[in-house]
Order: sequence, then structure tokens, then C-alpha cells
Amino acid sequence: MRNPIAIGAATLLIALSFGVAACGSSEDSSDGALTNSELIAQANEICVKYTDEVSTAAEEAFGDQQPPNAELAVFITDEVVPLYEDQIAELRALEPSEDDSAAYTEMLDTLETELQAVAEDPEAAAASDNPFPDATAKADEFGLEDCGSR
Repeated sequence: MRNPIAIGAATLLIALSFGVAACGSSEDSSDGALTNSELIAQANEICVKYTDEVSTAAEEAFGDQQPPNAELAVFITDEVVPLYEDQIAELRALEPSEDDSAAYTEMLDTLETELQAVAEDPEAAAASDNPFPDATAKADEFGLEDCGSR
């Protein structure tokens, strides 16, 4: 996961985009579940969409200036957290294969837990290099591509 809270000089990385990549599941699914490659493609589309939305909102709010952490905390509460809640809901609506289901769900559960911590203490999140360390690790384990820390 990229640093979702840092903006300004390091460019706007307020995008904890959360995508999915190879996890060794079957590529043919007859039960309506997404194959691993379909899951990857659809999750990455969702991630890119929300990365763009958060980046646009941050650019509109701050331009290329680094806001004080207090202003950034308000932005996180008002803009970032709701967008990530929507992102998680869209990611949960995807139906992974049986092979991918447990790891995918665990990754999203971890993201949701860490997002709740960000919502409860946005100033700490604003000061953090990565307020989603466990979700980042799980995403890396799952094989995150576009939206991960790679």
C-alpha cells in the first residue's frame, strides 16, 4: 500500500489504493466467482478509480502545498475515510474464487480495521509514513500490483 496520507513535496499519495494480484488460484471458475485474473483486473480498476478521486480532492483542497497536519487531519476525516469506506464496499462486492476468498477477505478486513484507526485518530495518520502497515503486508503477500507498495 502506498502512503495514503503524505502530500506535497513527495506528491500526493493520499491513495491507499487497494488492488489484488496473483495468489495461486485456479483460472477457471464455473460457480460465478471471479477467476484470479478477473479479480485482479476488477480490483485494480476500483483502486485506480479511488486513487484518482482522493488525488483530485487533495489537489482541489491543497494544490501542491503541504498543509499543516491539523488541516490534513480534517481532510482525512471528511474526504479520505469516506472514499476508502466506499472503496472497501466495492472491493467486498467482488466475488473471489474459493481459492482466493480467505486471503482476499482477510486483506480487506485488515484494511477496514486500520481505516477505523485512521478515522479515530486522523492526526496520527497524517503524521504517519504508512497508517496501514498490516494491510500493506497482507496486500504484498497477496501479490498486489498497481495499488500496492510495489
